[in-house]
Amino acid sequence: MEFWEAIDYKNAKKVLVIPNITNSSEIEKDSFIDVIHNHIKALDKYGEYFWNVLVPKGNVTKKLNLPNVKQIEIYIPGDMMNQRVFPSVDLIKVLTDTEYDVIYSHLPDWPQIGRYAKFETKIIGYSHWFEGSKHLPCNGIDRRAGKAKWLWLPIELLGISQMETCYLNTQDQKNKVLLEAKEIFNDEFVQKLDSILTVWNLGVEETKIVNAPSETKRKIIVFNHRPAAYKGYPKFIELMEEYRQQRQDFVVWIPQLKGSATHSWIDNTKSPKHEYYQRLQDCMVGVQMRQSNYGWSVSGTDCMMNGTPMVWQESDCYREIDPNGIFWKNKKEFFEILDKILDDDVYRNELNLKAIERSKELSTNEDKMIKELHKQLSN
Repeated sequence: MEFWEAIDYKNAKKVLVIPNITNSSEIEKDSFIDVIHNHIKALDKYGEYFWNVLVPKGNVTKKLNLPNVKQIEIYIPGDMMNQRVFPSVDLIKVLTDTEYDVIYSHLPDWPQIGRYAKFETKIIGYSHWFEGSKHLPCNGIDRRAGKAKWLWLPIELLGISQMETCYLNTQDQKNKVLLEAKEIFNDEFVQKLDSILTVWNLGVEETKIVNAPSETKRKIIVFNHRPAAYKGYPKFIELMEEYRQQRQDFVVWIPQLKGSATHSWIDNTKSPKHEYYQRLQDCMVGVQMRQSNYGWSVSGTDCMMNGTPMVWQESDCYREIDPNGIFWKNKKEFFEILDKILDDDVYRNELNLKAIERSKELSTNEDKMIKELHKQLSN
């Protein structure tokens, strides 16, 4: 007897999920696992689904221990970039032997999905990353042995071309992808991509939005993003070092920074998720540097939903998140904004309240897009 029959999901729409695992060593903390868990739970109220989710061998996750989910273990490279380039040989067996009606692929980087899927199976996609160069410079050529000497974007776009729909997170990102595509493919192919790529602006879970800003805020500037070049981290540190020359009454919190901090005024204390949210509430301001993937900033909305304003380096993708937010273009503007937030309690409290109100507006995004996903998966 099939697993789904044993728990009475015989008539459910069966979905095969191709994952985008970026933290296989700590699967419970992987962002994709959170995303697919939320999608599965949200879709429960719209239709009857059974989910076959691929996971790395030896990394079954508690978060997907749900009655309508079967986790299928296959070899997936632990290295985030190798995962995109080298699909497992187990994949063809899964595509052949597993029962599914539709594929929900979070890795367009694996065009073998369309090549070996059952005939005329619809593929719905979601792309979390585009490995571009000129207009979308997320990665660069790496001269080190065993590293990429050629970027993967053409393969990603071929994978997307096999899909009915492929979601991505900002219109700005879509525009950049199409500009990259024009450098490689003809106009007909680019028009096809334009019709497939669909913007899914992420939401904020309403129950996680605080009712009011904290009254115990301290002079903490938070950089709650990955401390990586594509997130603007080197430039952020350079700016903070210079800002410290003007004033020394603040601390910088970088919760994802590993190892020892390079300065005594940098705090890289790590916390469980609920404590991380509580600590964000005590920060006065978050900083979002321009990032080279032009995507959504979950770390930005983390701050906002906890009543802490985010100041954004000018970028169109961030205006999709907070169109009336605080934006800066140069160092002088940036330092003046920080001074005002750190020193002016009335002004800062206005920003705190605006962050919460914008989070409430964003909370409607997810349900709207889940309804759209249900329409795509169920037809």
